[in-house]
Amino acid sequence: MICVGIDVSKRKSTVCFMAPGDKIIRRPFDVKHTKEELQPLVDEIRVQAKYDEIKVVMESTGVYHLSIAYFLQQNGIFVSVVNALKVANFNKAENFRHTKTDSIDSTNIARYGIAYWAKLPQFDLNGDKYFLLKRLCDAYLNFSEERSRILLQLQSQLEQTMPGIFDLFGGFDINSGKDKLLDFLERYCHIEDIIAKSEAEFVASYCGWAKEKGYRSNESKAATIYAQAKNGIPSIPNNPIVRETIMWYVGLLRRADETLMASLTRMEDIARDLPEYELVGEMGGVGRVTRVALIAQIGDVRRFKNKHSLICFAGLTPSIHESGKFRALQNHIVKKGPARLRKVLYQVMMLLVMHKIPKDDAVYRFIKKKEAEGKYKKVAKVAGMAKFLRIYYGRVMHLYRDLGLAA
Repeated sequence: MICVGIDVSKRKSTVCFMAPGDKIIRRPFDVKHTKEELQPLVDEIRVQAKYDEIKVVMESTGVYHLSIAYFLQQNGIFVSVVNALKVANFNKAENFRHTKTDSIDSTNIARYGIAYWAKLPQFDLNGDKYFLLKRLCDAYLNFSEERSRILLQLQSQLEQTMPGIFDLFGGFDINSGKDKLLDFLERYCHIEDIIAKSEAEFVASYCGWAKEKGYRSNESKAATIYAQAKNGIPSIPNNPIVRETIMWYVGLLRRADETLMASLTRMEDIARDLPEYELVGEMGGVGRVTRVALIAQIGDVRRFKNKHSLICFAGLTPSIHESGKFRALQNHIVKKGPARLRKVLYQVMMLLVMHKIPKDDAVYRFIKKKEAEGKYKKVAKVAGMAKFLRIYYGRVMHLYRDLGLAA
């Protein structure tokens, strides 16, 4: 058998051909990520494959490995993309000097591939709905984070024009696509726009505006807004520049909302074809966004050996610190794995404890049990995240077995 270890960089990679016993078939060499240079590599691999079984191994490096992995896969070559942390830990055990160059890294990756030859997972990008869903989910979360930054800047502006008004309105409603605060700011963006009217006039104006925009006409809410405006002290005068600045932020947020809605709709279209889509949506604390985000970040659960592997993947296992008679009393989770998965899981836990008890209350009761045992609320939620993943794995795997899609 021959393992081709590839150390991937941004626009080039270093390649090493190795046989068992650390026998170098071809010393490390560089190839650029172009068809002109990758095709000779494919030809050489095919020549070697005539005499012995051959596999290509590379580390997962964000998006840089995708082009070369996809090209090799399209040419019928076995490609395995492995977790970089696994290769790093393997190298630490094998090499005490910890020397790092591209040539040494490609050699170490080839050595890892030979050591774990029978367990190498095969890379498959063609028609992989989980891969497509993950890409869209990452884009959605990026847009969502950017929107949050813009919203903070708008909040800072409003504290100078309408102190306290931000707290009186809810945020963007992903289900309806509406944002009451932005709609309100298009009509009133300074205290003077409100207090220029009498209270009765503003209440009537507000209720008319709410009816026009499809919101509930709430006279008490209008009175609260008016009282807030009467007591507020703006630090910026009402002038065209101020209004233009606020409208600029409103426009940015509108475009971000449109992008988020389009991304979510596309994610749902892809996820709806997956067997676990309906099942995940029925789990307690899971909403419209978190359903597709969970499926995207976890991926195909069949690739995990058991539920504990999934929890390890999420970085929720406690770190163990023991030496001799010493035993650490507080062991934090390792946090090695996709941070976004942990973020989505924490959002699910927050939804669980902030709203009424869900029909599927297993995780909710588990969190409350941990809190009753004296655990800090955050610690209880982290424990709930691991509990949620155990249930997720069990239910989805049971579904796949019922459908005859799992071994």
